Amino acid sequence: MTSNTHRAVDLIVWVCAVAAAIVAVSGVVSFLFGNGLLTLKYVLFYIGFLLFGLGSFGIQPKRPSKDTKRITVESDSPWGFEERLHDLPPLRDLQIPVEDRVSRDLKVFVTSLVVLGISLVLELFAGVSV
Repeated sequence: MTSNTHRAVDLIVWVCAVAAAIVAVSGVVSFLFGNGLLTLKYVLFYIGFLLFGLGSFGIQPKRPSKDTKRITVESDSPWGFEERLHDLPPLRDLQIPVEDRVSRDLKVFVTSLVVLGISLVLELFAGVSV
């Protein structure tokens, strides 16, 4: 596999893992304290919207007059769950250095689109509406 393929696999695994965690936690909370799927749809929409804002600010290029971004989730070291993701089979064999991975800001932005998409699927195709 090429380096771009490794980066794409890293992006897909990261986005799927984070989106699945968001849906699972939101689902448990929605069924325990809310109105089931209706609450889940709204919770996913709000979380997706917040992630969309965070991710869209993060993927903006640096301003010429500033040397840093205002809002970003980037860092020089991997987060704990990222290290655990890279111990799983699809990423275990790739050994992608932290500096060569897809930007965490872009990963958050793509995750927001997936979470918003799941909320939309609940609305349009699962018949979850008011």
